[in-house]
Amino acid sequence: MTQYMRRWSRFPQPIHSGLHGLGQPPITRDVVNSLPMPINPGDYEDDSPNDQQSTRNLPIWLYPPVSWENIDQIAYSLLPAIGSQVVIISFTVPIGRNGIINKVACNFVGGGWVEGTGDIIWRILVDGVPPPGATSYDAVVASLGSPAQPVGIAGFRVFENQIVSLVAFNNPAGPNGGVVVSGQRVGGRLMGYLYPRDLEQADIWI
Repeated sequence: MTQYMRRWSRFPQPIHSGLHGLGQPPITRDVVNSLPMPINPGDYEDDSPNDQQSTRNLPIWLYPPVSWENIDQIAYSLLPAIGSQVVIISFTVPIGRNGIINKVACNFVGGGWVEGTGDIIWRILVDGVPPPGATSYDAVVASLGSPAQPVGIAGFRVFENQIVSLVAFNNPAGPNGGVVVSGQRVGGRLMGYLYPRDLEQADIWI
């Protein structure tokens, strides 16, 4: 191995310069100084004429564009009577904007409810029905994180002028016949982002 190859090798070879004392190991070149062989920087130059264009072409439903706007809706409501529903969160997607909801939370404050029983059911709705591709959020029977720590989900899309809502239903068909009202509260949070509609791809799908 030549001195040049020894200098730039990824696997430095020991350089024996004699033993300095009984039991002393041979001196080995510092790995930090053993770098890959030099390359031609031109091989890694970005030939893209417009870096912003490349960024904009990333899937907009996965990566917010530069012009994104925040969605962060959080609220609590009093538990409704058995057989009734309460709207915890409701907002309208602004004209000229589409968006993504990718974090959600719901919780119960007070006594009389057991996780997973179905006595309380939370529903995430878009224009009054479960969002396409996210129908599993039509009947949530347990806490999803908490408003302080919402959980990330695969996400669902929302479009201009749609009404996005989170509701809670005091279910009389639950195993305990619902939850007797005594000042409890139900809460939730919806998070995501909006972006200008004109950035949407022509072959949009939900």
